[in-house]
Amino acid sequence: MTARGTAVVTGAGQGIGRAIVERLAADGYDVLGLDVQGLDALGAETGCRTAQVDVSDPAQVADVADLAPDCRVLVNNAAIQRYQDLLHTTPEEMRSILDINVMGPVLMAQALVPVMARNGGGSVINLSSITSVAHAAGTSLYPASKAAINQITQAMAVEFGALGVRCNAVGPGTVLTEGTAGHYGDESAQAAIAGTLPLGRMGGPRDIADAVGFLCSDEASWITGQTLFVDGGYTAAHGQFFRWARKAPK
Repeated sequence: MTARGTAVVTGAGQGIGRAIVERLAADGYDVLGLDVQGLDALGAETGCRTAQVDVSDPAQVADVADLAPDCRVLVNNAAIQRYQDLLHTTPEEMRSILDINVMGPVLMAQALVPVMARNGGGSVINLSSITSVAHAAGTSLYPASKAAINQITQAMAVEFGALGVRCNAVGPGTVLTEGTAGHYGDESAQAAIAGTLPLGRMGGPRDIADAVGFLCSDEASWITGQTLFVDGGYTAAHGQFFRWARKAPK
């Protein structure tokens, strides 16, 4: 344990989640990384504590409070995505998206916000997405689940404020990770995508982790209920982006 307390990060095994673990550890938190895979490498390479937890399982989530009695930060990063159209999304796939992406953050908050309140307050960061406001076809219920996160973030901010707990969301844009690199095509396709963004590059996991670190910090002590899109200007120019996408090389 550290003087800053524990930061719990879900979906910590790779990509954005791992970068958030590294940033919060550098900021002085005792980080507890949760995931269903990739934990051996995460623990060995970052030195953080780890636990295998399915965020859609209420019993497993409830046990997390015992692992983080000095919790001050919760980052709800765990999520799944299905690249397919709505007409072919099965009921089982729908339930898994909503259980993990929507119910998971609520269950985690139910487990850890009372802990934060007893510790004098804290911060919840939910991971949203640009797809919550700039929809793309063939992404099933993922955009709907992230739009729900934006609203849940506001509800948490209103309900948890009196407990000394702030709640904000970070909405990543086109971020290259182990899980998304294939979706964005080869290097030439990625370069073309980057060229359509106002800042001229795609994002990396550290870009998102730095935003999370800021929202957890004292510098953000009067910020709650907000969704911060970290997207290189995508949401400001998404009409231009989608016009380009129709002509993009396959």
